[in-house]
Amino acid sequence: MTDIFARYPEFRGKPREMAMLCALLRDRGHHADALAIGEAAIAAAPGDFALRTKVRTALSSRVAGFHGPMLLDPVRNGAYARAIEAIVRPGMLVLEIGAGSGLLALIAARAGAQVVTCEQNPLIAAAAQNIVERNGYADRVTIVAKRSDAMTIPGDLPRPADLVVHEIFGTQLFDEGVTGALADARQRLLKPGAPSLPRGAAVRCALAANAASTPPETLADVHGFDLSPFELLVRPVRSMWSNVRRGLEPCSAPGSALAMDYDSPPPFGAASETIMLESDGGRIDGIVQWIAIRFPDGAALENDPFADGPDSHWAATYQAFPEPMETQPGDRIAVTLRHRDLILTLDAVRAANA
Repeated sequence: MTDIFARYPEFRGKPREMAMLCALLRDRGHHADALAIGEAAIAAAPGDFALRTKVRTALSSRVAGFHGPMLLDPVRNGAYARAIEAIVRPGMLVLEIGAGSGLLALIAARAGAQVVTCEQNPLIAAAAQNIVERNGYADRVTIVAKRSDAMTIPGDLPRPADLVVHEIFGTQLFDEGVTGALADARQRLLKPGAPSLPRGAAVRCALAANAASTPPETLADVHGFDLSPFELLVRPVRSMWSNVRRGLEPCSAPGSALAMDYDSPPPFGAASETIMLESDGGRIDGIVQWIAIRFPDGAALENDPFADGPDSHWAATYQAFPEPMETQPGDRIAVTLRHRDLILTLDAVRAANA
């Protein structure tokens, strides 16, 4: 990276002015310069906490908050690293969808691949470019600052890729666009039969009782007034981080649905599926939903919120029923899951023979 003060010499030695310039450059779309002047400001005043906060606030305001926890998730990082190292061979051309920090691209390059990785957020793409250069892989990793569906051959990729690596899963599996991105890549950017890493994924869910001491939120009594009609205008709160086990108790064995095989032709799997979950008995308040990812080497990565071990960076989702269900052991609840584009919906009814 070139010396930032070659372009902005008047800011040398003025860290507070550099911090203000960082925000201005970000707003004007000069993302690489914004990063560079922000780094220079912090380096010039390493003990200035307020300045550091100003720079980080300016830069992080355009970046989704999940990136930090994701990069610090050792289970996730280890699973991807092992899978990449098992499948990559020297000389392979790898397409990565969603560069983020560049970590997965660097792992693939270290294993011998030539990697082209795309990133739609230009600020993140600039940071990834910096990271690739800093780690000495600029000759092996190319950062493309655009969505994968805007990439072309030979404009962005020299030829169809031998392997696609991706980690564009949201808490509800489909909500970051994995299905559409992989369908497009398989049609235009990959060799016929090129493997996908991960190879597949599925939605997992279980019945649950809400054991939290906090009562359900309602607008039926707010300072002595019934505001319940306004509840229809309030977006439902569905997502809780993976420490849901501290507030919810599982009431069934988990079930799997909507298994996706990303090595097969699109659409990779069914758009809807109904599964039966068998109650352990007692009151059931809702459904907990999480995801399971399958790698080519047979390994799996699952953010089961009820499992022992470290919390995952992925959230588990809890969807409360309109009214609790009282059940007997063995009662069956039919759960229908549907996905369309980025949306996953769950519906549950007591089975007729329960």
